Amino acid sequence: MTIEGAYGRVPPTDFPDLKFERALREPPDTPADPPTRTPFDVVDESGLLRLRRYRPDNLEAHGPAVLLVYSLFKRPYVLDLLPERSIVRNLLAQGFTVYLTDWQPPETANAERGFDAYVNGDLACAVNHVRAHEGVERVPLVGFCFGGLLALLYAALHPEAVARVAPVAVPIEMSSPFAPTIVEYVVRMFGNVPGWWIRAWLNAGVPGPEQLSRYLADELQEPALIRTAAGARVVRALQPWLESDVPLTGQVFREAMCNAYWNRDLALSRLRIGGRVAVLENIRCPVLNVSGERDKLVPSVSSNALVERLGRDTVMNLVFPASHLGLLLGAAAHTELWPRIGAWLKS
Repeated sequence: MTIEGAYGRVPPTDFPDLKFERALREPPDTPADPPTRTPFDVVDESGLLRLRRYRPDNLEAHGPAVLLVYSLFKRPYVLDLLPERSIVRNLLAQGFTVYLTDWQPPETANAERGFDAYVNGDLACAVNHVRAHEGVERVPLVGFCFGGLLALLYAALHPEAVARVAPVAVPIEMSSPFAPTIVEYVVRMFGNVPGWWIRAWLNAGVPGPEQLSRYLADELQEPALIRTAAGARVVRALQPWLESDVPLTGQVFREAMCNAYWNRDLALSRLRIGGRVAVLENIRCPVLNVSGERDKLVPSVSSNALVERLGRDTVMNLVFPASHLGLLLGAAAHTELWPRIGAWLKS
């Protein structure tokens, strides 16, 4: 026997009365972002999204626009972490006008915000702003991990507005790490899933500060980072980001863990969002599916399911020899992968 809910089918269970509520609720302790490396303007705000437009130092960007869609539960400054390890600057140097989603942390009142509010509300407004400001009908999207999932859902629901989409390390076919009963228990206890809870899950294998340089040297396949000034610089910049997790709304957590992955609604093109079904086969634009050969968080086989759904006429599959973090910060990624993605976006 199962129970039908807004978040999917879950086994029946009894939940304790959690009136102590929220003694365990996360305090608002997310560290402030460091000073920005690259100048930007906030050009639009909608719901929980502030849309950034980056510009090169002392120059106006007039190249083709690209919208970077980042994750909901991590701060986006990792995409502009250091001048030499900045995806934003890499794309600016290739002549792009770079837009970036800066999702704001949800408050208690936002706990029922699901994919519909984020995809058909906030992200749709951002895309429409770029379309209007740049004078284009369709916008290319590059999405990272959970942000890449949002980009794919948007492309499936609004194919007429998307020129190209490049999901980077996005799981399509995978087992949910949490059973629906666990998901419901967490949501009923906290409302929004706390940042510290997400951090304990995602960063379980990340060592303390004293071993972080060795860990990064392995993750990025750069042995020179161990006990060098360059390595210490990367560690200093990255350590605050590793602790930058912000809460995830309870409803998005339900819909992602229970519907998209536990029930396999994403892979089977039956994920319902705001009264419509996000059918992956509705994506008509070219797709560059990027995954990391050494990615343990989102293995390539999980991302490659997108090729099976859309076919090789639509999807170009790119498996790069890097870990999850290496796709964003690795020296090889910045000299080889991101120029290749930029060339594909322009092609």
